[in-house]
Amino acid sequence: MKYKYILLAAIALGLFSCKPEINDGFTPSAGNSDFSTYVALGNSLTAGYADGALYHSAQEQSWTNLLASQLKEVGGGDFVQPVVTSEQGILPGKLKLAVVDGNLTPIPAEDGELEAFYPPLGYAVNNLGVPGAKVAHLLAPGYGNMENLAAGLANPYYIRFATTPNTAVIEQALAMNPSFFSLWIGNNDVLGYASSGGVGDVITPLADFTNYYGALAQSLASSGAKGVLANIPEVTSAAYFNTVPNNALKIDASTAAQMNLGLSYIEGEINSILSQAGLPEFSYNIEFKSGANLFLIEDNNFIYRDLLNAIADTTTDPLNKLLMKRVQFRQMTASELLTLTTPQDSLAMGMGSFMAVEGVAVPVPFGIPNQYVLDGAEMQLVATTIESYNAVIKNIADQYDWALVDINSIFDEVKDGIVVDGIDLNADFATGGVFSLDGIHLSPRGNAMVTNYFIEAINNKYNSAISTVNISDYNGVEFP
Repeated sequence: MKYKYILLAAIALGLFSCKPEINDGFTPSAGNSDFSTYVALGNSLTAGYADGALYHSAQEQSWTNLLASQLKEVGGGDFVQPVVTSEQGILPGKLKLAVVDGNLTPIPAEDGELEAFYPPLGYAVNNLGVPGAKVAHLLAPGYGNMENLAAGLANPYYIRFATTPNTAVIEQALAMNPSFFSLWIGNNDVLGYASSGGVGDVITPLADFTNYYGALAQSLASSGAKGVLANIPEVTSAAYFNTVPNNALKIDASTAAQMNLGLSYIEGEINSILSQAGLPEFSYNIEFKSGANLFLIEDNNFIYRDLLNAIADTTTDPLNKLLMKRVQFRQMTASELLTLTTPQDSLAMGMGSFMAVEGVAVPVPFGIPNQYVLDGAEMQLVATTIESYNAVIKNIADQYDWALVDINSIFDEVKDGIVVDGIDLNADFATGGVFSLDGIHLSPRGNAMVTNYFIEAINNKYNSAISTVNISDYNGVEFP
C-alpha cells in the first residue's frame, strides 16, 4: 500500500485571524516603556530554530530579531544574537524538501558544513534563547559549562554564548541591564513528553514549574524592566502531531479478510495460554474492513500484559518471545495522534508481518510502538498540564503588570485556518505557511506573524505605537 502523506525522519505557532491595521497617519511611539536595551529569554522558539536546526538565515528571521528591528523606530538599541554563520546550522543540520519516489519528503539539506558550538563566542548577546531549555534551566548555574555537558547538566547552545561557564541564563540577562525583556519559556517542560509519545521525557510537576517561573519573574522584576510574557500553545495542535493520519491503513477486501484471519490466529494463541492458566477467553474486538482503517498501536494497558511479559521473559524461543510482546496492541481511537517522526516501517507494523496461518501467508497485525503515538490518556495529561502552566503565567503577568501574548489561543485559531493580510494560513505540514519542516518551530512567515502579536500585546499594555511587519515579505517552507 502507498501512504499519501509526508513523513519526517528527524516540535510553534499561529495567530489570530487579523492583525492591527496601521493608519496612514501612524506615528511611532515608545509610549510609557523604554526599549533601548531589549533582552529576549526563552528556548528554541526565541533562538530562531527552524527546520530541525539553528542556522543562519532562520536565526536572522527569528521573531525576536524581527521585533528588535521594529523597536528601533521607537528608541530600541542594537540586538546582538549569538550569530550562527553556517547555513547548515550547528549540531543537527537543517532539513529541506525534496522529491523522493514521487513524494515530497524532508531530507538533510547538506547546505555547507555544520558549525562547531565550542569554543564560546566571547561576546555578550541580547538573544538568550536556548534550544532545549526548560524553565529551571534558565536559573541553573553551570548550564553553560562544558564540563557539565556529559552529565546532562549543561546545554551546548548555551555553552556557545555563556559569558562565563557558571553564569546562569537569568544572571546573564540581568547583567545586560535590560530596559525591556521578553520571556517565552515552558514549552519544553511538556513538549518532550508529548513528542516522544510519553516515553522520552517527563513533565515538570506543576509545583516545580510554579516555583521556577516565579523565581525568573522575581529576578526580572528586580531589574525594573518592563516586559512581555507568552504562554504555552497546546502542543498537539502543531503540525508535528497532525500530519500522519491515524486512519491511513487502507486495504482492499481481500487483505482485510486476511488480516482478520491473522487476528483470529493471535487470539487463538493467547486463548491457549489463558486456558492453561484457567483464565477466560480474550478477543481484540477488532474487525478490519475494506478501505481506511485506524492503525493498531502498542497497548500499555493490555489486559494480560503481565502474563504475556512473564512468558516472554522466560521463553527460550525467539519467535515466541517476540510474539508475546507484539500481540499487546489495540486499535487507535479517532482522536489519538501519530507523530511526524513515525517511520514507514512502523506504519507497516501497524498492518502486520506475514506468517503462515492454516497453510496461507497472512498479515498478522502488530502495534505501532509507543514513542510514535500520543494516546488519549497522554493527550489529556498534556492538555491539563498546559492549562495549569498557562494559569501560572497569566498570574505572573497580572502580578507584575506585564504584557501577555496568549499564544495558546492564537495557536488554536491557526489550527483551523486563518487569513492574515490576505494570506491563507493553517497548521498543515509544509503547505500551511506557519510551521517549518520539523513541524514544531516556525517558518519565517510564522515568525513574522508571531512578531505582530507580540507587538500588539506590547502596544496595548504600554500605550506604545510600534509598527508591525509585513508578513508577505517572509516565506513559508521552501519547495524544490
